[in-house]
Amino acid sequence: MSVEVKIVYADVETQLSDIHKSAESLDIKAEPLITGNTMDVITKLTELSIQLERLLGSYQTLLIKNCNTTKKSIAFMRESDRDISSAIHSTGDGARRLM
Repeated sequence: MSVEVKIVYADVETQLSDIHKSAESLDIKAEPLITGNTMDVITKLTELSIQLERLLGSYQTLLIKNCNTTKKSIAFMRESDRDISSAIHSTGDGARRLM
């Protein structure tokens, strides 16, 4: 049984580009701190806001790294496809089943 994997490189690259742009445009800035207020709720909200800002920053960084890694993997797959195709066509009589 043979399984064929087909990659439409243009579609994958377009989607990766969209994800990368969205990641870069994430607004990770926390709301300005509320000053002059001594309520515990405001203090807790400020702490949560700062934690959320850090979390979003980490998420953004990770998402961009994953996009870049995926782009490299796609480039590697494309090059591998070319190499395999060239090897098959250079044998003269096309592909042969190896057992």
